[in-house]
Amino acid sequence: MSESTTQSTDINPDDTIKILVASDIHLGYNEKDPIRGDDSFIAFEEVLQHALENDVDAILLGGDLFHVANPSTNTLDRCFRLLKTYTLGDKPIRLEFLSDQNDNFLESLSRTVNYEDPNMNIAIPVFSIHGNHDDSGGAGRVSSMNLLSTNGYVNYFGKWTDLSKIDIRPILLRKGETKLALYGLSYMSDARLCRLLDDAKVFIEKPDEHGFFSIMVLHQNRAERGPKNYLPESSLPQFLDLIIWGHEHDCRIEPEENAAKKFYVSQPGSTVATSLSEGEAIPKCCGLLSIHKGLFRMDPIPLKSVRPFVFESIDLATVQEELALDEGDVQQRVQAFATERIEAMIERAKQQQSGYARQPKLPLIRLRLVLTEVEQQFNAIRFGFRYHGRVANPQDMVIFKKKPKAMVKDELGKMLDKAALQEAYRNQREQRAQRAEEIVDRYFREADVMNQLEVLYPRSMTELCRRMVDYEDDEACEKIIKFYENKALEFLRAQDNLSEEGICEALAGFPAADPEVHEKVLHMLDTRSKPQDAVDPLRRFRDLDDEAENNDGTTGKGTMDTTAAKPARGARGGGARGGRGSRGGARGASKATVAAVTTTTGAGASRSRSQTSISSLFASQTSNNGSIASVATRTSSRKPAATKARQMDFDSDDK
Repeated sequence: MSESTTQSTDINPDDTIKILVASDIHLGYNEKDPIRGDDSFIAFEEVLQHALENDVDAILLGGDLFHVANPSTNTLDRCFRLLKTYTLGDKPIRLEFLSDQNDNFLESLSRTVNYEDPNMNIAIPVFSIHGNHDDSGGAGRVSSMNLLSTNGYVNYFGKWTDLSKIDIRPILLRKGETKLALYGLSYMSDARLCRLLDDAKVFIEKPDEHGFFSIMVLHQNRAERGPKNYLPESSLPQFLDLIIWGHEHDCRIEPEENAAKKFYVSQPGSTVATSLSEGEAIPKCCGLLSIHKGLFRMDPIPLKSVRPFVFESIDLATVQEELALDEGDVQQRVQAFATERIEAMIERAKQQQSGYARQPKLPLIRLRLVLTEVEQQFNAIRFGFRYHGRVANPQDMVIFKKKPKAMVKDELGKMLDKAALQEAYRNQREQRAQRAEEIVDRYFREADVMNQLEVLYPRSMTELCRRMVDYEDDEACEKIIKFYENKALEFLRAQDNLSEEGICEALAGFPAADPEVHEKVLHMLDTRSKPQDAVDPLRRFRDLDDEAENNDGTTGKGTMDTTAAKPARGARGGGARGGRGSRGGARGASKATVAAVTTTTGAGASRSRSQTSISSLFASQTSNNGSIASVATRTSSRKPAATKARQMDFDSDDK
């Protein structure tokens, strides 16, 4: 807890929203491994058990529930069984739903929260966004999250449907006197998200009513991993109270306050180790989030079902004299040293045994040896054979890393100062980019004139590599080539008096003829494959209303009443089940006006502007980090400083 923790002894449980928070479950990871195949399912079941034991009002997941977008039938079956066992039942739901569910659940079959579906019997509602692993942007356009939503097990929200802008509307919930605004932003490419932020095309709608505690759950890189390859915290709007940050696997679940924006960030981390890195060795947790009006607290819950994992990194230069690595059989000396360290790590792993009945017994061990000379390296696979039956990963237990050069010089051979050294390191890191799309992008940026593409856009080739590597989308290549072929033919047919000899010269002007062709390619790839006639009629009518209003020069959504077209509620949907959340008259709250929220940190900066001044404001706004300009939000007035969230303490009796 921070020093500003507010003590509170008058906390009414009927006004407290309790949410079990977890992220990066990665169901199905390594499922074919006879030793580690059950790890992800065992950990997820413990998370669900904690939700049941703490009598939470909801479960909130930060993405990557599955390890792949289209998991095996075995993984789906085990997931359905767990959710059916722990989240279905007759327990009354105490969360009242206030917002327009047609906007919140576009991917839902019934366009409603699952606990108000008369065909479902929900005891604990699960809310989840998708991550980069269970993203539905790949081949088939239907992911595991879509299946969970269709079957009513999960409330899938936060999915963006437009590549040209992001419009985020909150899920509004109420329990007693506590009101919650839940924002979701499912995973998208960090570079694309940064471009949209730069262009002020990210819109966040604020409730027109004060008193909401605002939470945003997202799934992006938090740590800087290259130019525009992460989401800076400073790019998020200041009115938010708490950020649930998925995607990063190291557990930092204790809320950390952002000094500039005054909101808190909680990073749950993963529940299963998907890589043998130092961050994954941090003890795994889920969190119990309690919200009472403008106060909150996050109680970490250590997971006892996680396989023991010990990570150690040793620079052999620090033990060179001790091991006498300058003489004799260096390889044998290093191998003997590794044996000693591995035995000590296995003993340390025994201390991580929690006594939980289903906790795996064989530990994960990762020893990283930083070499000073290649001669120090030995056969790690052969070395691991002797540890079969003692560790869970004998084949990759030891890895070697070549120590980088200690000094960096510029082109003239002069030593660089500290600032220049950091700049040189950033440049080298960018040049050493290992992702396929980064390599392709760098190739076309640095290629000579003879090797430049004449018809295809280099950015489209970068996108092609990303989809083939990340999503295994084998159809993307054919779709992109066919798209460019059709566009090029249209361009050539539009030329007057074009001879066969002039085709090549004419094609040279093709890229400049349509500067937005790459954006059209992205839209084509991310558009659902089903024909327009098969689109849900309610969605189509709303689209027509939008088009009609835009033609009139106005903004905002259509006024057509779509509630009449909803399926009739059964006896279980409203109150017969004892306290089901009713949307009542508060549902469909009026949309607030569009305003701009800058990312400057000045306390006196106004955060509400008229719509007519948005473009000029964004044009003149500069970013704190030089890359993110601003975030536009839908709001009616500035949030009073007195309502800013603070962490709180509950008495043990009130937990």
